Amino acid sequence: MHAALLAVLLTALAAGGACNKKNGEDGEDAAEAVPVQVERVGRGTVSEVARYVGEVRPSASVNVLPRMAEKIVSLGFDEGDFVTQDETVMAELATAVVDTGVRQAESGADAITAQINGLKTQQERLRRLVADGVVPASQLDPIDAQIRALQAQRRQVLAGVDQANLRVEDTVVKAPMTGWVSQRFVDVGDMATPATPLATIVRLDPVFVWVDVPEHEVERVRQQPTAQVYVEVAPDRAFTATVDLVSPTVDRESRSVRFRYLVANPDTILRDGMLATVDVELQRRDGVVLAPTAALTLDPARRGDGAAYSAFVVRDGKAHRVAVERGLIQNSHAEVISGLAEGDVLVVQGFNLLKEGALVEIITNGAAAGEGEGERSSGRAEASGRDGGEGGAGGEGAAVDGRGSAVDGGEAGDGR
Repeated sequence: MHAALLAVLLTALAAGGACNKKNGEDGEDAAEAVPVQVERVGRGTVSEVARYVGEVRPSASVNVLPRMAEKIVSLGFDEGDFVTQDETVMAELATAVVDTGVRQAESGADAITAQINGLKTQQERLRRLVADGVVPASQLDPIDAQIRALQAQRRQVLAGVDQANLRVEDTVVKAPMTGWVSQRFVDVGDMATPATPLATIVRLDPVFVWVDVPEHEVERVRQQPTAQVYVEVAPDRAFTATVDLVSPTVDRESRSVRFRYLVANPDTILRDGMLATVDVELQRRDGVVLAPTAALTLDPARRGDGAAYSAFVVRDGKAHRVAVERGLIQNSHAEVISGLAEGDVLVVQGFNLLKEGALVEIITNGAAAGEGEGERSSGRAEASGRDGGEGGAGGEGAAVDGRGSAVDGGEAGDGR
């Protein structure tokens, strides 16, 4: 009796222990499923971009100078005005002195003309007397010589009249170039002189953007005929620039070479003195495999062998570590040379808790998506260039010694 009861108790204890062990294993398996967020590896375009800070300068700048010294009686411009060459009256100068000069020159010419007319009257009378034989023909010679001398003198005086009239025209100062008045130096009542500018006019369409390029980067930058220019007042707009000049000398202090870019500026957004960001695309790769840089971790064990990074990919509900060789990068995305393929499900969050072969539970928008509950995240590896295309990395190339890289990809597949 006692032996039978003992056997029953042992059997019950064994069954209970086995059940508890199974339940414990199930709990352990559930605990091993690490929640992660994923993104599918896709394809896109990546560029290596050299970035510099430049300065906007006008493509031309002239000082407005009067041709004569005289008092300013009126001004027809102010700073910021747009003026047209040979049409806009910049200033009017006092004319009293030049008007007097014109009158004097004209009076001198009239006096000489009167003398010439008087001599011609005498000349005609003598000619009649010579014809009648009353006087010899030699008496005409002095009068002819006087007339010729006065005619030459009159030509000189008339030239002086023309010069005096030109001085009257010089009292009206017109714009020497079409452009914008950047500076005004005088007021009404000031004395204008040929050595003192009235104003400065600048041409802002097109404009120049000057950039200092380190000498070790000059040859790579020189090979690119165009660049993209950005300014803070229009952060979403890219201005296309073309290389206009490369300095033949290297600055001894900065060890850099000056590049001048020409930029069309029809709406004058770019102003003289603005700071500009100049991006020069040194190389561009289309259709490359792209992966989020956050998912790629540096692997010290492989440092220096070209595949110094690793990442976790999800296959059959488990995480597997793979070695990754990374190429050009841009903020949130990087080119993958080897180790990942388009469509791979890449762990982008939670990988720091993973080990090789660990069970994972993919979450979407912070909610678990288990068996029959929600949809497993397909993820996207999207990237874009500076214009920030859909789902792209957006932003600009990461600056490393003035160099970054840009990604322009758009959607990179959703793994369907």
